[in-house]
Amino acid sequence: MLPATAEAQTACTWQRTELPLPPGHSMPEVRGIGGDYAVGQINSPAPGIVRWHNGAATLIGLPTTEPDFFGAPIDVGADGTVLAALTPLTAPGAGRPYVTKPDGTHKFLADPAAGWAGTAVAINGRGDVVGYASGPEGVRIALWTGPDYGPPRLFGNTVPAGIDDSGVIVTRYGARYVTPGFAWPLAKPAGATGVYVQSYDNGLAVGWTTFNGGDHLLLWNPDGSLRYSLPDGLGYSANAQGTVLGTVSGSFDAHLWRAGLRVPLPDPSPLYYSTFVTGRDTLVGTYIENSTLRAAEWSCG
Repeated sequence: MLPATAEAQTACTWQRTELPLPPGHSMPEVRGIGGDYAVGQINSPAPGIVRWHNGAATLIGLPTTEPDFFGAPIDVGADGTVLAALTPLTAPGAGRPYVTKPDGTHKFLADPAAGWAGTAVAINGRGDVVGYASGPEGVRIALWTGPDYGPPRLFGNTVPAGIDDSGVIVTRYGARYVTPGFAWPLAKPAGATGVYVQSYDNGLAVGWTTFNGGDHLLLWNPDGSLRYSLPDGLGYSANAQGTVLGTVSGSFDAHLWRAGLRVPLPDPSPLYYSTFVTGRDTLVGTYIENSTLRAAEWSCG
């Protein structure tokens, strides 16, 4: 399934706008976008969280004054609510999820249940958080509802990729929950037996499948139907205009598709695993220059 050539947008002259950092901080990595917001991890002089909005950077504080903890950003909602995990410096894989609201207040997400541990994955514009719970019965999707973020609703037996502003949840392996507890599969190209969803943002799922000896980039429509399948591609982020950022099999470089056709990226190009396609049809992400991580937004002029 390929889009008509007439639908494709031509290559452009990229305009890069640097995303500023709070004074004294450097080495950012973009971790998520929401509306006009983006959130990232600062790596120097110490781990921290920065939120960008309309060209301004805000350093996000922690929900604790105890030493030896840092906040690991996960995502940001369209209202600026930051989803993160409070993480001990001595055990960076063991974080407790929380949100920082636009007014700066913090709220921890309640534990799922006795014996279960919760991991947050994404937040939508309404403040709903989706993730998963791990416990004695395996893995369940977990849905926390704001503003209280009490014990989540558990359902399914898989891991989510994201949640949209209407509450639709898409899982990593192609299930689409319009209502918790009732799932429908995303469409697959002929010959594919399974799919992997890398992200579900801007109301669109993007990822890939492997069949006939190769990887195929997949972009789905908001209703779960397949928009297109492209050979030798791995999709990481997409928007409603059909722009997809990702990579290709065996590569560490980013690649960009517009309406299914490969187009050039700026030089230096963004990192495919730390860059997002916005609803404005721009790219917000991380790039490397002179061995230094930097953050920017690229527009196609």
